[in-house]
Amino acid sequence: MPEFSVIGKDIPRLDGAVKVSGQAIYAADLVAPGMLHGKVLRSPFAHAKILSIDTSRAEKLPGVRAVCTGKDFPGIKFGFLPSTRDQLPMPVDKVRYFGEGIAAVAAVDEDTAEEALDLIKVQYEELPAVFTIEEAIAEGAPLVHDHAKGNVTASNRYHYGDVDKALKESDFVREETFRSQRVVQGFIEPHSILANVDAEGRVVIQASKQSPYITWRHFCRAMNLPLSKVRMINYYIGGGFSGKQDPYDLDFACVKMAQKTGRPVKITLSQQEVLAAQRMRHSKRITIKLGVKKDGTLMACDAKAYSEGGGYAAVGALNIDILGRSFTLPYRMNNIRYEGYRLYTNKPICGAVRGQAQVIGRYAFECMMSLVADEMGLDQLDFRLKNSYRNGDITCNGSHIYDFAFVEALEKVGEGIGWRKYAKEKPPWRGIGFGSGSTASGSSRFSGYTSSAAVVKVTEDATITVVHGGTEIGQGIDTVVGQIAAEVLGVPMEDVTIAVEDTDHTLLEAGMYASRGTVYAGSAVKAAAEDARRQLTEVAAGMLKVPAEQVDFRNRRVFDKKNPAKGFSLQDVVRKAYYDVGKPVYGRGSWTAPRIDFPDFEGTGLGTHPFDYSAIVQAVEVEVDPETGKVKVIKTVAADELGQPINTLLLAGQLEGSSLCEQGQVLYEEMVWDKKGVPLTADFLNYKMPTAMDAPPVTTIHIISPSPYGPFGAKGGGEISTSSSLPAYANAVSAAVGVRFTALPITPQKIWKALKEKNAAKKQK
Repeated sequence: MPEFSVIGKDIPRLDGAVKVSGQAIYAADLVAPGMLHGKVLRSPFAHAKILSIDTSRAEKLPGVRAVCTGKDFPGIKFGFLPSTRDQLPMPVDKVRYFGEGIAAVAAVDEDTAEEALDLIKVQYEELPAVFTIEEAIAEGAPLVHDHAKGNVTASNRYHYGDVDKALKESDFVREETFRSQRVVQGFIEPHSILANVDAEGRVVIQASKQSPYITWRHFCRAMNLPLSKVRMINYYIGGGFSGKQDPYDLDFACVKMAQKTGRPVKITLSQQEVLAAQRMRHSKRITIKLGVKKDGTLMACDAKAYSEGGGYAAVGALNIDILGRSFTLPYRMNNIRYEGYRLYTNKPICGAVRGQAQVIGRYAFECMMSLVADEMGLDQLDFRLKNSYRNGDITCNGSHIYDFAFVEALEKVGEGIGWRKYAKEKPPWRGIGFGSGSTASGSSRFSGYTSSAAVVKVTEDATITVVHGGTEIGQGIDTVVGQIAAEVLGVPMEDVTIAVEDTDHTLLEAGMYASRGTVYAGSAVKAAAEDARRQLTEVAAGMLKVPAEQVDFRNRRVFDKKNPAKGFSLQDVVRKAYYDVGKPVYGRGSWTAPRIDFPDFEGTGLGTHPFDYSAIVQAVEVEVDPETGKVKVIKTVAADELGQPINTLLLAGQLEGSSLCEQGQVLYEEMVWDKKGVPLTADFLNYKMPTAMDAPPVTTIHIISPSPYGPFGAKGGGEISTSSSLPAYANAVSAAVGVRFTALPITPQKIWKALKEKNAAKKQK
């Protein structure tokens, strides 16, 4: 392994001090001279026609400066794909979920704006609604959108191999249905935006956006504005987990009222608005039929899935596509058939949530693996090891497997959790569960533009400024790209500064999603830093009187590799470049995936879309109190295979964070609505989420298997960690209780009831 100065080290976050000291500026902190305060009026119905909206009384209220409704916008729909563009900035004729924004007010203060909302008179005609998968697909069900037959937003059908033949040749065939619930991201910072129109008529947006370039494109389309007429500036983001990708009603309303008044307008949502009406994780129903040989060889998987996604499409087409792909890895299986449907319902819109649909796909498949192993009398770990992909394999959908240390990850996790001892003598009410996942190391297909670009500026005092389009949302991307630049140019981290993200000045970026930040943005920054290094090398070679290939950079020095004592400070070389040669040092770099053959969403599913794969394995040990059904998490062990880690501390944080996040989804998190579609858990008192007090001991193992593609051999690692946690927890609870749970969350009430039924059945025998 090469020796690195900062790569692979536990480097503290670049943004850590400013955040913990309270100096970080978030969108909700922003103020501007003459700023107006905005509020959004939200629908009290889940499904209703809008007959009329009378804003006259609100407009006359002293202190009100502007009111807007859906009719103030151009009437252009936006969305993820051309085929799924179904949403207006604000609805004109119909509301499709409780809490949908239908009007907005800007006033001199928040109290006046809030009072004005009460003066807006809206006449509705309430319509029948559908809230569940079963209701949405029922014969004669009300349609959420008239164009969507059967309330289907999008669908996918993939068929690899001969599933029917493989099932007939199987010695054991088992079918089961798994269900997952709706959950929310639960970030602490609510959505917030400050918008104004500058002297040149350009819209300036300062907001909390995870992928501002995605928001920028959709926003400009819906507002019928050229990209050059809209500028987006990002400051600090208080967490995203994919919940801050799109433009929302508050964004459109804020800009429209700024245009109307010529004054800055700010809207910050309440947490109740965020939890009740913003993006969530899809709920799902997945039926899997698995065929297995006596010796434990996986033969075939036949899966059908429904994904309940709310009133508009958003990224629903991508969600149902990713769900199908999650069955192809990390276990070897040549026969897979998948049929998936994303459905409209009259609930708030579902979008991407950390890990996207692969989280639920892996939950269903890994639970099915454990169920089958138990019923066939197979060892859980050996069953997985036998069927794991190895280097040199080709998946059923045509992807090549290499630099893939999944088997090693399984073995180390099994050892770390103490599986062999547990399997021989299981303690009462204790359970160990496994979960695993493998995904594309940095996906690229979310928008038309799929690459990343960067500029690295070496300033006169030999410090480094990195300009890239990635967004720091807590995952540590600024620290990672800073380490990459520092390693290339031989400087410590304190010499690196990351530029504020601004669509006018930073580089175009496809977005922060699908674990692409380290691979794409990191590779672009590495290329830019290497370009800067080449420029400095030309100058240094002349100063040292050696060939360029003999020049090296380390510890703020530039020196002769063959005679390290012979050298200059980096600052001397930089000043030589600036002052004597007259060449300011700006490195430029870009990066895109080396090979992608990405099929259509309605296609066959064949192709080599991922150029590389990350992998993860997790095991969880729990203890269940049979009297109360309460689950205590004893420990978790996780091993990631993410190539060469850039920052081991940040990767450990990803593993620990995802483990705690998915612990909540397995054990207690759930958004609940009444029969009219009104949310009952839209606050942190009733929506139960895990806190630091619930965090179990986590052992993290980093298996180094460098990628030939990522920067310094790194792979993407942000989202994959969630794909192993959910099934590991679910399998552990089922093992402890001796009852297979197939619907989330697995609450104490469900456990207590299952044990009661189990005991009653024993007595009858």
